[in-house]
Amino acid sequence: MPDMQDSSQTPTPMPARRGAQTVVVLTALGVLIAAASLAVTVFDWKVGPGRPATSASSPGSAPTTPSPASPVGNASPTPAPASSVRLDTLAVEAGAANLGKLPRQLTGQPGYDRPVVIDCPKNAGADKQRDVTYRLQRRYLDLTSTVRPFFSSTDDRDGIVLVYAQVGIRQRDGTITRVTRGQQFDARMDNPQKLVADVEGADELTLRVQCQYPGGSVVLTDATVSAG
Repeated sequence: MPDMQDSSQTPTPMPARRGAQTVVVLTALGVLIAAASLAVTVFDWKVGPGRPATSASSPGSAPTTPSPASPVGNASPTPAPASSVRLDTLAVEAGAANLGKLPRQLTGQPGYDRPVVIDCPKNAGADKQRDVTYRLQRRYLDLTSTVRPFFSSTDDRDGIVLVYAQVGIRQRDGTITRVTRGQQFDARMDNPQKLVADVEGADELTLRVQCQYPGGSVVLTDATVSAG
């Protein structure tokens, strides 16, 4: 007899529908993963990365100092305010012969660093005052100094000296108008006095000295002009 095949033992092939469903599910899952990745990327691009966590410094390491910002474009840094200028560094326009040396008795004494010394007049004939003129060229604002008389004779040490600060302003026609802007009175060896003068707009500064007794010196310490 011909062999008969048992239908109950024949394997049933997997339906094609189940394979198609699996493909659809995997495709949908891939689309969801891609969409989530895209959303994270867009969020990071719009919002930006979060604030980085502060890193702890290892023991013994110096803290990091931020670098100073560089100037934008070709902008130049703001210049620092100009400071005062020593009077003895300015050019002497006239009266250089009236400048003297610091008396030996004052050399090395505190407060007599880089002084301007003007000899007292002889108080005879036309020699009753001594002038020293400095060139300013309208570059300065104020003169400040301390007037310290010096007389070597014990009989003259209570002598009074007067110092006037005159400014010279050059006019359009070339002439110079001179005006007294500052003066001090009753300066003595034991009583120095301040001399302050407004020199703004002045082309020249003249220091005029008068002494009660001849043979002395008028010492101007800390003599400066403030730069404009």
